[in-house]
Amino acid sequence: MAVQKRFDIGVVQPGIRMLAAATMTLALSSCQLPAPEPAHTPVPALPAAVVDASVAEQLAAEAAREDAERHRRYIADILYEGMRALRADRLMTPVEDSAYHYFSRVLAFEPDNTVAHDGMRDIALRYLQLADTASRQGQFDNAETFLRRAESVDDELPAIAAAKQRLVAARAQTHSVHTLDNRDLVQRQPAIARQLEDIARLAAEHNTFVLITAPNDELGRWIYAQLQASMTDARLRADIEIGEQASIRLVLPRTS
Repeated sequence: MAVQKRFDIGVVQPGIRMLAAATMTLALSSCQLPAPEPAHTPVPALPAAVVDASVAEQLAAEAAREDAERHRRYIADILYEGMRALRADRLMTPVEDSAYHYFSRVLAFEPDNTVAHDGMRDIALRYLQLADTASRQGQFDNAETFLRRAESVDDELPAIAAAKQRLVAARAQTHSVHTLDNRDLVQRQPAIARQLEDIARLAAEHNTFVLITAPNDELGRWIYAQLQASMTDARLRADIEIGEQASIRLVLPRTS
C-alpha cells in the first residue's frame, strides 16, 4: 500500500515569507548609495612645533609686560621717596635717605627721567635759598657751603652765578656779625643786655642797618627793643628774621 505524502501548507508558508524578507533586505543593503562627503574640507592640524612656538611667544610677551609693570612701580616708589625727602629738606643728608640719593638711583636706571631731573634742579634751587638766608644773616661760611652743594647737584643751573654775586655783595656790605648765646637770650641774662648795648653803639656810629635773627618773633622783638633803648639819639633801622641761631648783622649802606 502506497504511502501518500501530505504537505502542510500552513506550516511551510511562514518560512517562505521570512526567507523572502531576508532576501529583499540583503538586496536593498547592497543597493544603498555611498554617504555624502562633508560640505567643508577639514583644516589640517598645525605641526606641534608651530603650536609650541606660538605659545612660547605669548608667554614671553606676557612676562615682558609684567617686568615692565614691576619696573614702573619700582621707579614710582623711588620717586615718591625722593619727593618726601625733598619736602623734608633732606637734600643730601642723610646719605641713604636723601632726595639726592633717590633721584640719583632713578637716573641710574632711566637717564632721561624728567621727574628725577626736575627733582635734582629743585635740590639745587633749595640750596640757593638756604645760601641767601645764611648770607643775609651774616653766616657767610654756611652760605658758601650751600652754594658748593648746589653746584655739585646741578653745575649748569644759571641761578648759581647770581647767588654767588649776592654773597660777595653781602660780604662787602657787612660791618660785623655778632652771635648771641641762645640760652642766655631766652633767660634774658645781663650779659646779653650788655652785648646788645655795645652793638647798638656800633650801629649808631656807622649808621648801619641791623638784621636781627632770633629763634622766634618774641625774642626778635625783645632784641629790637633793647637795641633801640640804647640808641637814644637815633632811630634804629632793623629787620627781624627767624633762624635757629640768634645773631645781629650790621649792614653798611651801599656806596654806589
